[in-house]
Amino acid sequence: MPAQKKLNLLIGLVALTLVLVVAGQSSFTVAKVEAIDKASAEEEQRLKEVFPGADVFSAKGGRKPHYRAYATDPKTSANTLLGFVFMTHEVEPEEWAYSSEIEALVGMTTEGVITKIKMVDHYEPFGYFSIDPTEFVDQFEGKSILDPFEEGRDIDTVTRATITIEGAARVIRKSARQIARQYLAEQKTNP
Repeated sequence: MPAQKKLNLLIGLVALTLVLVVAGQSSFTVAKVEAIDKASAEEEQRLKEVFPGADVFSAKGGRKPHYRAYATDPKTSANTLLGFVFMTHEVEPEEWAYSSEIEALVGMTTEGVITKIKMVDHYEPFGYFSIDPTEFVDQFEGKSILDPFEEGRDIDTVTRATITIEGAARVIRKSARQIARQYLAEQKTNP
């Protein structure tokens, strides 16, 4: 076999191996150094509430709308992707609890770990004592999107508000997984 054919075959095998490795990853840890269009100062202040470790945030974008959270290297000003911030109702607009959508702002790392959640809006009749208290949203901090998010199992419940709590947990889980899928798909097409 000529040397050029061997080289092409070797390059093809290496490329195929890389594709299979990336496709087989169960966590998404690839972070690129990027130049970004930044979120406004007002947006950044709100986004830092759920992703306090980020230095800067992108403008909202993506098929499933989200902001990207970055760390900025002070020496080079290069931005390294840390994770995402998104509104649950923008990612999963058809998901309802008892009587309304649950609008929550969610921060999530590139590894699929929830950084923080802030409840923004809902019209749930028992929301004031079930999903509004900080104890409810605090229990998601550090939770992996691979966790079940099941009431009574890994999510605490409140009597008389089961449907509201189930709806909130479900929309947080589903929207976080949608953002993760979108990111993984981007990594496959833009390695």
